[in-house]
Amino acid sequence: MVDEEKLQELKERIQSAKVTNKTQQKRKKESGAGFGFKISTEIIAALVVGVGIGLIVDKYLGTKPFGLIIFFIFGALAGFLNVYRVMRRIEKQ
Repeated sequence: MVDEEKLQELKERIQSAKVTNKTQQKRKKESGAGFGFKISTEIIAALVVGVGIGLIVDKYLGTKPFGLIIFFIFGALAGFLNVYRVMRRIEKQ
């Protein structure tokens, strides 16, 4: 009886180890194209938000190109900051 219980416990541990191993392999298999898409999305989203805010500021304050230029630069900086954060997170894994 004791041997059967130990055998059953061992089977359960092996099964849980297999499940854990499969989930870790899925995380590691992120393709280079997926990673590139993630990085480009971060930059483009930040630029779009910056340009949008710049256009709104120019419209309401009448500072035709300056709001767009300033917030474009802020958007670019925010995009690169987001990319840096993603790279640090991936580096820790």
